[in-house]
Amino acid sequence: MTFTVEGASGRSELNTVIIDNPNSANECVLYPLDATDEELETMWIFAKEGDYIHLEDSQ
Repeated sequence: MTFTVEGASGRSELNTVIIDNPNSANECVLYPLDATDEELETMWIFAKEGDYIHLEDSQ
């Protein structure tokens, strides 16, 4: 799934990955689609289930 966001650095596409954890809360990772390998080391957002909502649920 990808999202388009606008911010101070311009417009960028974000990719999201949901990690299913059978023994704890699922996790969500967001990162820029066009990030280089070096940028991916620092340009991402991580959240455990319960700390975020799905976009479709908020509309």
